[in-house]
Amino acid sequence: MRRPDFIGTAAASAAAAVLAGSVFTGGTAVHAEPPASAGDPAATAVILPTGDRVTVLPNGTTAIDPAAGREDAAFLTPPSPSGDLVVVPTDRVAAIQAGDEDPRRYNVSELLRAGETDAAAARESELDEREYAGLVPASAATAAAAADAETRRLDLTLLNRHGKAPDGSWVLWADQDSEAFDFIPVDEYGHGAADLPPGDYVVVSGFWSDPTDTARGQHVFGMTAVTIGEEPVSLVLDGAAAAPVAVAVEQEDAQLLTGAISIDARSEDNYLGYGTFAGPRIDAYLLPEPDLPGFELGFLYQPVLASPAGADDPYAYHLAFHDPAGFPADPAYAVDDDDLAEVETEYRHLGTPGAGQTCDYGDYTGRQIGMGFCLLVDTAVPSERTVYYTAGPEIHWDSSLQAGELDAEGFLLDGFVNAQEAVFAPGETERVMPRGGLSAAVSYAVRADEDGGQVLGAALGLVGGGNDEVLILVGAKGNATLSRDGETIAAAEGMDFYWENLLAALPAGDAGRYTITAETTAPSTVNRFGTSATAAWTFDSAPVAAGGVEEIPLPVVQLASDDIEGGYAPRRGCQELTLTLAANEDGPVVHAVDMTFEVSYDDGATWTSVDLDRDGDTAAAALVHPRGARWVSVRMTAVDDRGTEVEHTAIRAYGLR
Repeated sequence: MRRPDFIGTAAASAAAAVLAGSVFTGGTAVHAEPPASAGDPAATAVILPTGDRVTVLPNGTTAIDPAAGREDAAFLTPPSPSGDLVVVPTDRVAAIQAGDEDPRRYNVSELLRAGETDAAAARESELDEREYAGLVPASAATAAAAADAETRRLDLTLLNRHGKAPDGSWVLWADQDSEAFDFIPVDEYGHGAADLPPGDYVVVSGFWSDPTDTARGQHVFGMTAVTIGEEPVSLVLDGAAAAPVAVAVEQEDAQLLTGAISIDARSEDNYLGYGTFAGPRIDAYLLPEPDLPGFELGFLYQPVLASPAGADDPYAYHLAFHDPAGFPADPAYAVDDDDLAEVETEYRHLGTPGAGQTCDYGDYTGRQIGMGFCLLVDTAVPSERTVYYTAGPEIHWDSSLQAGELDAEGFLLDGFVNAQEAVFAPGETERVMPRGGLSAAVSYAVRADEDGGQVLGAALGLVGGGNDEVLILVGAKGNATLSRDGETIAAAEGMDFYWENLLAALPAGDAGRYTITAETTAPSTVNRFGTSATAAWTFDSAPVAAGGVEEIPLPVVQLASDDIEGGYAPRRGCQELTLTLAANEDGPVVHAVDMTFEVSYDDGATWTSVDLDRDGDTAAAALVHPRGARWVSVRMTAVDDRGTEVEHTAIRAYGLR
């Protein structure tokens, strides 16, 4: 599942950064990796050289799934000047620092951009060409900018909680007034040094001692302000001065699975940060808050706890402690169940019982801290558990469930991905994942140019839903074509609509009225829903400027109904539905100027038009299902204010019980 180069142009590479997928030119299909951006309609994953899997889910959350036998592993998530997602297990940091391992194989963002999903097997030619400073790509303003200035020595000593040298470390200095930074090597005795010109600096540090058979591990991290003057400076970072980061919950048998922790400091010139993803046998400690005038400090702690395996009444805690205005003096927390949201959650399948994984991430609504990391928790479908969440309007929760057949590397081959969002209030509530009700997933196209070479590509979410959730079915395969004014430009057969996208090279100066059509020919073998689907978009497009990239919205009409849960609605009574024109929220805004809706109860053999009460981009409809009906299929059309026309069908959009 990896993608070759996009027809050799930077314009195509620009399109690949947001599309990725199959390349179709001249009728030839080439398979590709998962989409490389969080906004794409599919999860993405990279297997690190250690075997640990890093997955970017549809809601943008990044989940870490340690390899078998590495459940106690801890991970660093240092920020990159380029904004890349970098994930490094702490047991590989020393090898990278010693030059025995390549840091580029832990840059998840760059690997996905290159179409590499197996970091260890990635070709050298596909790895990042930039220079690296420690674990991350170097910024444009590095230590070299000050190489000609008179310097003073900064001597650094690291001590763990017991006054000894740590087993591993990651330390860098950063200029408070510029983007300059560099890594500080630390030896086995806990000593390091850097030669710096006079000025104000921040030392960002993380150092750890590994767990043993008789002792828990420890991970100390923080930021420390340092001023370099006329004399050398000695700095001791003493783990004994750090405060424990911990949580106590009401359930006495709760077991800590992991704790995601991030700290950051932001100014007009700088974004500094440090993140760690500690395993269950590692204790975390935070150094005292630094005095950094001009910087905004932030802190995040997200522990995950769960009932013992095989518990009669399983439960989990997903907690989020944020401080968007500084580092807490005492980051040891205690919570009562009465202060939390108690969500009775039912996880369902869409046709075949099996294995699944869940991910929950709580984002501070006022300011995101960290990169949105969570732990993938094994979750059977069907199953039920009580999930306790930190409640309150300041915490926005993203919850994801993926279930179905996985390959040996953890890629989802057949099944579904579901994501739901919520802000919880204290008290009891219920939730079903997924809710269901299919139409089509959000789709979009991109047109790009370099030196007159135009490419047009499309990410086609052929089978999906938006009933207050993101629901994407995986496993369906089919055909797709791109035509202009009735003339076929590219065609493909056997396309996997989840992992693969459509891209074609356009003739020079090509413009006009284009049509993308897609249909499923081989449905999922796991899902009973969405057994067949078709879609067609007709839109105007013209060449973009040299080096330019333009997104072309491909809107769909999505249905929602409070009556649908787990893919089924009640057979009797009047069912109320809402239809909404949906497009990529990060792309151009479009509005509906027309919309129609039809239903079928015989898998599309006959169709019945349904009256709509449309108000802008939404429309209300009501259905009274015929006696004996078991499945509802849907067909929608719409026209948006850019002149784009869409028609799509979903056979067996939901069932009736």
